[in-house]
Amino acid sequence: MKKINLILLQLLFLIISAVASEKYYVSSSVGNDKNPGTEEAPLQTLKKISSIKLKAGDQVFFKRGDRFDGHFVVNGSGKKGKEIVISSYGDGALPIITGEVGKENGGDYQEAILIKNQSHIIIEYLEIHNERLTERENVRSQDAFGIYVLNNGVGSIENFTFRHLTFKKVYAPQPVLKEKGEKAFNGLEVAALRFFSTRNMNPSKMKNIKDVLMEECYFEDVQRLGVHIKHGGSKPELKDHPMNFNENFIFRNNEFHHTGGTCILPIRTNNVLIEKNLFNYPGDDSDPRMPHRGSAVWTWRCKNTVIQYNDCLHIRGYLDSHGVHIDHENLNTFIQYNYMEDCEGGFVEILGGNVNSVYRYNVSVNDGWRENPKWKTSNHTLWINYKIPNGEHYCENSYVYNNSVYVDQGFKTSIDMKGKKTYIFNNIFDYAKGEMGTKQMMIDSRGTTFFLSNNAYHGIVANRFTSKDLAPIFMSKVYDKKGNFMMSEDGNDLSNGIVKFGPKVVGAGKGVFAEVAEFPKVDFFGNPIDYPSGKVAVGAFDVQMKAAKAIELNKLKTAEATAFVNKYGHAKITADTKSKAVKVEFSKEQKNMPVRVFDHTGKMIYRGSLIDASSLDIDVNLEHVKSIVYVMLGNGVDRFTNKITVSK
Repeated sequence: MKKINLILLQLLFLIISAVASEKYYVSSSVGNDKNPGTEEAPLQTLKKISSIKLKAGDQVFFKRGDRFDGHFVVNGSGKKGKEIVISSYGDGALPIITGEVGKENGGDYQEAILIKNQSHIIIEYLEIHNERLTERENVRSQDAFGIYVLNNGVGSIENFTFRHLTFKKVYAPQPVLKEKGEKAFNGLEVAALRFFSTRNMNPSKMKNIKDVLMEECYFEDVQRLGVHIKHGGSKPELKDHPMNFNENFIFRNNEFHHTGGTCILPIRTNNVLIEKNLFNYPGDDSDPRMPHRGSAVWTWRCKNTVIQYNDCLHIRGYLDSHGVHIDHENLNTFIQYNYMEDCEGGFVEILGGNVNSVYRYNVSVNDGWRENPKWKTSNHTLWINYKIPNGEHYCENSYVYNNSVYVDQGFKTSIDMKGKKTYIFNNIFDYAKGEMGTKQMMIDSRGTTFFLSNNAYHGIVANRFTSKDLAPIFMSKVYDKKGNFMMSEDGNDLSNGIVKFGPKVVGAGKGVFAEVAEFPKVDFFGNPIDYPSGKVAVGAFDVQMKAAKAIELNKLKTAEATAFVNKYGHAKITADTKSKAVKVEFSKEQKNMPVRVFDHTGKMIYRGSLIDASSLDIDVNLEHVKSIVYVMLGNGVDRFTNKITVSK
C-alpha cells in the first residue's frame, strides 16, 4: 500500500511539474548553457533558450546590461490569462537582442526575435536591434526585422502585447534608392516590428493574426517602417473571406523618431486604433540607406481604422509624406484630433478607391511646402486622387470638416480633387503668408455631390475654390489696420458652422473602439460639442464653449489631466493681456516640456519648451486676442490641451 501511495505521489509530482510555470534567466555575460537557468545560475545564449519548449505561464528574463547577438525563436504558446512573458531582470540598461552575427556565422539573421505560429505572448522591457550588414542564405537582402510575428500555418494566432520596448538600428544589407522606382521602394519591407500572415490558398486552411496591443514603446533610426502589418490576401475565389484580414490592433502611447519611411503601415487589417503617439521625422534621410518617403501613418486596403490624438511632426519625403494619409482602397478611415506640423507633402491625402474617408478636428500648421521639379503640384492642402496601381478607382464619401489649417511660411499649395461625393465644411484655412490652391485648383466630382460650405478663409486662397463655397467666411473682413484678427468677444464670427455628421465609426463603443464615439462629442481640446442643439463652430476649436480664467491641472476632473499631473506634477496656466504673456508654472522642474499656444483660429502664436525649468513666461502679443487662447503641453504620448480666458 505504501508503495502504491509513493507511486501515486510521484505521478502527481510529475503532473504538477508538467503544468507548473517555469522561469528562465539568460545572461550573455555571466551565464552558461549548462546551467539550470535560474537567476543565480542563468543560461547564456539565444540558441539555448530558443531550444526550450515554453509552456503557458512560463517567463523568460534577459539580464539588463547584456547584449545578445543571434536569433531568439519563441518556442511555445501561452493561454489567455497565462501568457508567456519575455522580459528583463537586474539593473541598468535594457538588454539588447540583435540578429547580428556577421559573415563568419552565416550572415545576419532576418529578425532578432521570431514568433512563428504561436499565440498569447507578452514581450516587454527589451531593446531590439538588427542592423544587417551581411547577407544570409535564403533571406532576402531587402529584409530586416526586429521582431517578426509570422503566421504561415492554419487558423488565427492571437493575443500579443508589446510594451516598454526600444527599437533601434534596423537595416537591410541592400539599400533601396528612390531612383530604382516604386517596385523597389515597395520591396523594401524593413520594419522594427512586423506582422505577416501568408496568402490564403485553401478554404479549410485560412489564417490571420489578431488581438495585438503595443504601448509605451520607443522607435529610433529605422531604415523604413516602424511597424508593418501585412496579410498576403488570397486567391480570387476567397477574396471576401474575413480571414483575409489581420484584425484588432491597438497602438497607443508610442514614440517614433527618424524612420526612413512610415511609422505604422497597416495592410489588409480590420479594426485598427492608432492613438496618442508621437511621430517625429518619418521619411527621414539622415542615413543614406533610408528611402526618404514618409507619412506618419498610411493605410492600404484596410477596414475600420481610427487614427486620433497623435502628433505628426516634420514629415519628409519625395512622395506622399503628409501628416497621415489614406492610401488605396480602404473602407471607413477616420483621422481625427491629430496635430500635424511641418509635413512636407501637405495636409489631406486620400488616394484611389477609398470609401468613407474622414479628416476632422485636426490642426495642421505649415504643411505642404514640398517643391518637386518633376511634379509641379507635389504639395497639397487638399488632395483626393483616383489612381490605383492597376487603373482607376474613384473615392466615394470623402469628408474634410472642422479642421484648422494655418500657414505662415510663404509657400503655395495645390487643391487637387477628383472623386465622387466629397464634403468639405466648417474648416479654417488661414494662410497668413503663402497661398492655398494657386499652384493648381482642380475639382472633379464625376457628376456627383461636391459640397463646400461654411469654411473660413484668410489670406490668399484660390478664388475658384472659395467661389464654390455656399457660405464662406472671409476672416479678412474683421482684421484691423495692423493685420490683427479682431474677433467679437462672444465668438459669433466663427460660431455658425453647419451641423453635418458623415459616416459613423463602425464598431464604436466596443472591442478595439470601446472608448471611441460614433460621432465627435468633443473638439480638438476636449471641449464638448453641442450637436443636438444644432450649433457647432467652425474650425477644430469650439469657440462657443466657456473657458476658465486660469487652468490648474490638479483641480481638473479629467483622466487626461490626472495622468499628466501624476507624471509631471501640478501645472498652472494663465494669460494676461496687460503683460502680453502666457505663463506656465509647474510644481517641479521639467527637463524638456514642449509648449504651444494658439489663438482661436488655430494660428500657432508660440512654440517653445521648458528646459530644466519649472516655469515659462511666454512673450506673445495678445492685444488682438479678445477672448481665449489655447495651450498645448507635451507631445503625442503625454499631451495636455485646454483653453483659457485671456484676463483683461
